[in-house]
Amino acid sequence: MAVSVHDGMLAVVQSLYDAAMDESLWPSALRHLTDFTGSQAATFWTLDSAPLPRLPILTTFNFDAAFMKEYLESMVPQDPTVQYLVEHPDEPIVHDGLVITEHDKDRHAYYAWHGRNSDTRFRLVGQSRPAPEVQAGVALHRTRRAGRYEPADIERFAFLYGHLRRALAIAFRLGALDALHQSTADLLDHNRAAILLLDPQRRIVYANRTAEKLLSSGEGIRLWAKRIDLSSKQDNARLEALIATTLSQETTSAGRGGILRVSRRSGKRPWSILVAPVSRRHPGISPVNPCVYVVITDPESRDLLPERYLQDAFGLTAAEAKLAAFLGTGQDLRSAAARLEITYGTARARLAVVFQKTQTTRQAELVALLLTTVADR
Repeated sequence: MAVSVHDGMLAVVQSLYDAAMDESLWPSALRHLTDFTGSQAATFWTLDSAPLPRLPILTTFNFDAAFMKEYLESMVPQDPTVQYLVEHPDEPIVHDGLVITEHDKDRHAYYAWHGRNSDTRFRLVGQSRPAPEVQAGVALHRTRRAGRYEPADIERFAFLYGHLRRALAIAFRLGALDALHQSTADLLDHNRAAILLLDPQRRIVYANRTAEKLLSSGEGIRLWAKRIDLSSKQDNARLEALIATTLSQETTSAGRGGILRVSRRSGKRPWSILVAPVSRRHPGISPVNPCVYVVITDPESRDLLPERYLQDAFGLTAAEAKLAAFLGTGQDLRSAAARLEITYGTARARLAVVFQKTQTTRQAELVALLLTTVADR
């Protein structure tokens, strides 16, 4: 069957390439796809390699926000189509007939939940692997009333698939570069603190120069199987627990990591280790996929963050910037107050103002902001 190229199809193709260049345009591309394919809703997604299936990026068109929130939080691993995509990452076009029968849908817990929350019933997916570590695609949805995707619908979609695959490849390249720019910008590489980025499996995907030196220093922190490993089993267990908690917070925003002290073989004052989630506001399609960053500071170092820059960047007074600079070295508030020769009560009051001006709420969040936005000047 020859597929005619007309204005509607050209509009869809153009919208896909536009979205590849600017990810904020994916809702528009999804709208063009739903109109052209006689669908009622659509999603643009990426699927990561976590032990349980997870969609770190999900852009939707014509779906209820509360329904999608519940889907992301609890139903993704139970979705038979997602399970099929995980098992068949190289299958370009997937439809209901490949995944599950209509009879089995009526007996499946996931579809029972789905039916209570949405009138969509049928799905048609186009996916690609722009890199071995990346699965991305679009899913089209039809209601029971509109009917399933017939062979003619699938053939029509197959014509568009080539453009979709190329658009995803472009989005991947731009997204990978953007993610690297956000995560490994020069300010990280020049920062005096050791900064490491971890993926959902807790593997190190980036370490700045300071971190590389630290990992080879024999000071109780090393790299093992691409993970951070502490010589003290007790410290290591505490760090693993904090990373696990932060990973669970990354999607729920229930918290913002924390700080712990880690002993050193040399007997010097303990390392200060900050663990916090990486912002997912600008995810991009990327194999790097950093979810957590770890910032290690040395309290023996006399290097402070540049106070004048803190004043300019956050509108702090000289006194507030001095306190923030001390906290940026990993010191707790009592130690910073003692170094500054002010009372603990004064330090607390000053810190409250710093929180307000930096739009943070906890010391871990503040230190994360300072260390990842202030370059070595």
